[in-house]
Amino acid sequence: MKISMVRRADALGRVVLPEEIRNALGIAEGTSVRLTLDGGRVALEKETPQCALCGSTENLHSHGESAVCEACVASIGTLEQL
Repeated sequence: MKISMVRRADALGRVVLPEEIRNALGIAEGTSVRLTLDGGRVALEKETPQCALCGSTENLHSHGESAVCEACVASIGTLEQL
């Protein structure tokens, strides 16, 4: 699916994402997005939370702005017992 629209940046450089694009990407209020500059194009994608230690996206526990998976939490607990 291709959606194309033109929007103007405001004085602070902000651009509003149209509802159709937010819905297509599953972006709700508060969702983190990643912006990537590639040559003359900017790519925007929904950020998928992942474990700060191993990169897993399953069974995550939030810690501040980071996340750690259950497997890493368990391995850290094992290390603390040594």
